[in-house]
Amino acid sequence: MLSLSGNASFLLLTLSLFFTAISASATRGLALGSEPLAQSDLAKLVESSSPVKWYYTWSLYPNDYLKSQKSNVKFFPLVNPAQATSGLASTLSGLRANSDHLLTFNEPDIAAADGGNPIEPARAAQLYLDYVVPLREKGWKISHPVVSGSPQGRTWLQNFRDACNARKPGTGCVADFVSVHFYGNLAGLKDHLEQLRGFYNPTANGLKFYITEIGYPGASESQNLDLLKGAAPYLDGLSWVLGFAWLGSFRQRDANSWTGPGLALFNNNGDLTRVGKYYVNK
Repeated sequence: MLSLSGNASFLLLTLSLFFTAISASATRGLALGSEPLAQSDLAKLVESSSPVKWYYTWSLYPNDYLKSQKSNVKFFPLVNPAQATSGLASTLSGLRANSDHLLTFNEPDIAAADGGNPIEPARAAQLYLDYVVPLREKGWKISHPVVSGSPQGRTWLQNFRDACNARKPGTGCVADFVSVHFYGNLAGLKDHLEQLRGFYNPTANGLKFYITEIGYPGASESQNLDLLKGAAPYLDGLSWVLGFAWLGSFRQRDANSWTGPGLALFNNNGDLTRVGKYYVNK
């Protein structure tokens, strides 16, 4: 029998730990909204060396540039309540080549004026069971509605779960993963995730998370960089977090009064900010 020397054993152990760490890393995503983003900017975020592996547009429709480039970056469509109809499966059918994760009901707990898609939890449960859950038979992995990162969001989720259990005793509203929003500092992120983890674990132990919005609105670039430098290794080390998407996929001048320019991945010349460089490992 061939035996390993002490050095060889140490090398194999080091390699094992290295590849374990890689496999546990959370993939990076992009939240691409209505803010104008030059194709040259977007290309920097998805080049072959980038850790960005998925994106979404807060809609059912992919980004035109990424679609035309036949990018390896996966598209996660998002269905809102008004689109949860009998025609949803047909609308999604053309996306399956580069999509398999479906986000649902963006911030149903807050007012439309604040960026939400308000709907009562009981009505949301009905739409989810009637039109979203059947998509799993067509190969889609589905998320529960993604609420705001606030106590009212968790209250909405509790009422949604109660309504699901009432309509479908025994199974409720099944999901394949959880989509999460969070804004604030690192301590707040950890607290929010632990509370959501506690909410889901009693009934769905092992359910994986994607943080689809994360950032520190209104804070400086330095504060956002501090958040990212703390959040990235923290999330990479959690086996139940599959990925996270930084909110600031825009130039500083395109920030709005809520986000502020500190979130931006690009400066006004289209160069990556310190936040942007760290996000794509530059």
